[in-house]
This record gives sequence, C-alpha cells and structure tokens, in this order.
Amino acid sequence: MKLSLKRIAIKSIAISSLVLTGFGTAYAADAQCDKLQQQKALIHAAHGYCFKDEEAIKKYGNSDCHTKKPKFSGPEAKRLAQIEEKEKELNCPKKDL
Repeated sequence: MKLSLKRIAIKSIAISSLVLTGFGTAYAADAQCDKLQQQKALIHAAHGYCFKDEEAIKKYGNSDCHTKKPKFSGPEAKRLAQIEEKEKELNCPKKDL
C-alpha cells in the first residue's frame, strides 16, 4: 500500500511540475511578445506613426503623428522583419499599432 501511495505522490509532483513549467513558458512568451510589440511601436513612433491602438496612444502618444505608412531605414526595416518573425515563432497575438 505504501508503494502505491508513493507512486501516486511522485506522479502528482511530476504532473504539477509540468503544469507549472507550462505556465512559466506561457508567461515568458507573453513577456517576450510584449517586449517585441514595444520595440516595434518605438520604431514606428520615431517616424511619426499615427497609432490606432488605445494602449499605444497612451504610451507613445499621437500628438506628433503624421503618417500611417512611415518609411524606415534599411536596418530598421530589417529589425522590424526580425521582430515579426519572432512574433510568429512565439505565436504572439496580433495587435494593430
């Protein structure tokens, strides 16, 4: 009887750690998605982008906005492509800026 209780306890601990690891991974991915979104928004804000998202407007403002289609330098365009690729990889929720 003790052996089966021990097995149950071990399985319970193993399942708990898997569940907790899953939550940790999901939280880490959410944090990464947020960071990527912030990086993307900062690049857009630097070029006078007019934000649609209320959160982005609160964070970055629209007082200096003048375009919906900013032009980016080569390195900026490359970084934006990297950000979008990483967002796809992490399955980040799509957000309009």
